[in-house]
Amino acid sequence: MIMHADFRLDGISYDRDSLLTFSHALYNAKNEHQIELGKFLLEWLSDSPDIKLQTSGSTGKPTEIIAQKSMLTASAMTTIKTLGLLPTQKALLSLPMRYIAAKMMLIRALLAGLWIDVVKPSLTFSTSTNTYDFTAMTPHQLGNSIADLNRFKKVIVGGAPLGDHLRKAVKGHASTIYATFGMTETYSHVALQNLSRGEEHYTAVAQVKFSKQGDNLVIHAPHIGIEKLITTDCVDLISSTKFVWKGRSDFVINSGGIKLHPEQIEKQLSLVISTPFFVFGLPDKQLGESLSIVFEGHIPDKAQSMILKLETLRKFEIPKNYFVLSKFVRLNGKIHRKLTLKSIDFNEVQ
Repeated sequence: MIMHADFRLDGISYDRDSLLTFSHALYNAKNEHQIELGKFLLEWLSDSPDIKLQTSGSTGKPTEIIAQKSMLTASAMTTIKTLGLLPTQKALLSLPMRYIAAKMMLIRALLAGLWIDVVKPSLTFSTSTNTYDFTAMTPHQLGNSIADLNRFKKVIVGGAPLGDHLRKAVKGHASTIYATFGMTETYSHVALQNLSRGEEHYTAVAQVKFSKQGDNLVIHAPHIGIEKLITTDCVDLISSTKFVWKGRSDFVINSGGIKLHPEQIEKQLSLVISTPFFVFGLPDKQLGESLSIVFEGHIPDKAQSMILKLETLRKFEIPKNYFVLSKFVRLNGKIHRKLTLKSIDFNEVQ
């Protein structure tokens, strides 16, 4: 595969042969993150035209897919051009190596000649004072790193929806911060939303176009081999290149004939709730499903009164039932709603 001459990994310059030698050596590392790094580099540098990718499993069982390296290269080059990434610029990778987001960060570095530092995934970036031109974060990492954002010129954030409290925290920030829209099947993002500017819509990258089938978004991305990918994402389509994301169709709650998108309600609730939570539909004889909320660890003091005071919520968007669990089920750092709900005793309504 192509390697830019300026590429550096943890401050060291490599050609293909020396990087292969280093990758083999990582198999003897004690750190699982380094072992995963070695595995990926060996697979990427091999002569095979394909590579194995694993979905995160946040909405279902994790699955393995086979992708053409040429498609991942095309996706990486799109990001490089869109964000204006240049040789010798510094990048930081602090994401789990087994998933697409981390793999694409390394591929971008290899192709663009970035100087990338790879560190063990952490929820905070305060352990170092180094500055970087580019990094990728999860929303959880972003929330724990607001005070350190000035160390990064450009940040992409993805993997889970962002609450309104995070959007407000980064709006107007001197760093350029983007929310990404994409999935393993699209080899990273196909649309970006500029959070620093306070954008509410996503804009397509490169030649990507969008349409709808019912309420669901359809992605057309010929440059990465996707002619028509029907997603489970509900959107308001503004044009063939712009949309507003509403939520996932497989999470929609039907309460008394009204369709509720949990992610949209959670955005509003996050303004007054900092404890991890999510909303869901509880089977209800009259409504079909009644909007309910579950908290991790504890129910915040005055949670119900704070929610009732939120003027942005309509009457049917106010949770009727409250639950609490000691721990949520997470995969790749993201809450797995369906597995978590299996742990709830629905007789214990708070």
